[in-house]
Amino acid sequence: MKKIIIFLLPILILFNSDFLFSQEMSFKITGISGTAFIEKADKSLRAFRGSEVHSEYKLKTSSNSQVEIVISKNGDKIGNITVYENAILLVNPSIYKNNNDKISLSLLEGYIKVNIQKNAGNVAEIHTANTSAVVRGTEFEVAFAEDGSSIVLLSEGAVDIITDEDKKNLSPKEAFIKTMDDKSKIIKQNSESDPRIFLNRGEEISRADSVSTIENLINAMENISQEDVNLISALNNEYNEKYINDMEMKRYRMLAANEGYYNAIVKLINLDPEKKVEMTPYARKSLALYGANQRAINKMNSAIVKNREKFDKIRKDFDKKIGASISN
Repeated sequence: MKKIIIFLLPILILFNSDFLFSQEMSFKITGISGTAFIEKADKSLRAFRGSEVHSEYKLKTSSNSQVEIVISKNGDKIGNITVYENAILLVNPSIYKNNNDKISLSLLEGYIKVNIQKNAGNVAEIHTANTSAVVRGTEFEVAFAEDGSSIVLLSEGAVDIITDEDKKNLSPKEAFIKTMDDKSKIIKQNSESDPRIFLNRGEEISRADSVSTIENLINAMENISQEDVNLISALNNEYNEKYINDMEMKRYRMLAANEGYYNAIVKLINLDPEKKVEMTPYARKSLALYGANQRAINKMNSAIVKNREKFDKIRKDFDKKIGASISN
């Protein structure tokens, strides 16, 4: 009888998807109105209720569409996300293997509302091209506009806002705004900070002079790989917990910037079919930059992992020495 049970166990595990996926963070679509797609590279599948958005995949909503996602860990619900129309949300891959305690998402376009349960005990990070919002149990909103600007609005709880320049704490009913020219401010929430108004304003600004906006976005893309060289050099000589954490966040912002800026450029290029020939040089340059930046981000990822391993070894050896000295 024992042999039969042992033989059947792998079969039961194989066909029990709940067993397989409950061990990791999952993002399951529980409600959908309109049309949405789950995409990765050249793959695009229609999203339905019950679909899961896995690591390295994007959820893309169409006009007049909305998707509800439940976040679960070990089969237990720990939060939910509402993805509004014309949005692109990326589930970030973990930098380290077997590290599923962190919710890391990148908003590449549009507007989302996130609610993380206070007792979940998990850190949630939402990244845009120029801003990272870090929370433990709260409700907040994030939007990323076509002109490269970001906004984070807090309903309740607390949010740490991290940029390349500094770190700020957002209080309830406040909004943090960061533009592509690195100007930032915290304001009291009002009609102007409404995410939909913010997105519409960003669209108006970007399309008033689309060529100028494209050039600004390309310049921003050029800076991504240029920053990478200095960051990797610093990483190789810095064994500090805070610095490594900052670089992890920076890496996710670089990823969001490369994806978000390129997506905005493609969108602006395709606005006027009659200008297709005129826009060809911009299309080629942005595509080349996208590939170069992706390689630079992968290189930085390797440097972060290597640095983290060195730091963990140093800390482990130190703890061992301290433990030995105490026992003596």
